[in-house]
Amino acid sequence: MKKNAHYYKLYVCFFIFIGGVHFSFAQQQKIRVLIVSGGHGFKHEPFYDVFDSIPSITYDTLVQPQANMLIASPEVNKYNVLVFYDLVDSISPAQQEAYIRLLKKGTNMVFLHHSLVSYQNWPEFIKILGGQYHTHPVVVHGDTLNANYEHDVTIPVKVENRKHPVMRGIPDFDIVDEVYGNVEILPQVKPLLSTTHPKSMRYLAWINHYGNSDVIYIQLGHGPSGYSNPNFRRLIQQAIEWSAKQPKNH
Repeated sequence: MKKNAHYYKLYVCFFIFIGGVHFSFAQQQKIRVLIVSGGHGFKHEPFYDVFDSIPSITYDTLVQPQANMLIASPEVNKYNVLVFYDLVDSISPAQQEAYIRLLKKGTNMVFLHHSLVSYQNWPEFIKILGGQYHTHPVVVHGDTLNANYEHDVTIPVKVENRKHPVMRGIPDFDIVDEVYGNVEILPQVKPLLSTTHPKSMRYLAWINHYGNSDVIYIQLGHGPSGYSNPNFRRLIQQAIEWSAKQPKNH
């Protein structure tokens, strides 16, 4: 009887060990995400709930200007995807060089909503993102753009590229969110979402190639009505998962 009890204990210990190894391996396999905020208020709990609901990721959060300090350091290399939900103008030349260096290396970046307004005095930023909400009137191809916004608008959203993995399983949908109008969008972007809303920019999400990176921009996501939309949540998850799979220096 004692011998059987001994083997039983060994059996239990073995499976606990295997289970622990499996759990550790699964944790290591999760996508490591850095979520950058700062410069614009938002409802923290419903926003981070979007990311808490994604089983494939683990994430850290950092507020500007500390985030740009980390991005300019070797610490940034532990993350698979950088997600930006900030709205800032302050960035040093060394930090600008760090962004460009990372993008040339193929670092994966996803920019959300008001990040389109960042870095008004850094000309390279619009080339990275593929567009910009200019805070002052600008002339683009002979037209003067006066960017504007409106809250709590019901936006009809159309999927532009149903074959792209980021859009997998996402139908055309409506969302109550904030619209941006008269925004500059560069012609080379690859649209993912569009809208016909008269007060909105045409494209609501796109991919822009810069250096060796495919940068994703998603205009949606101002507040809880956007965060809770199941199609928005799926879009964020698939944007992160697709970005993480992109080979560096591709």
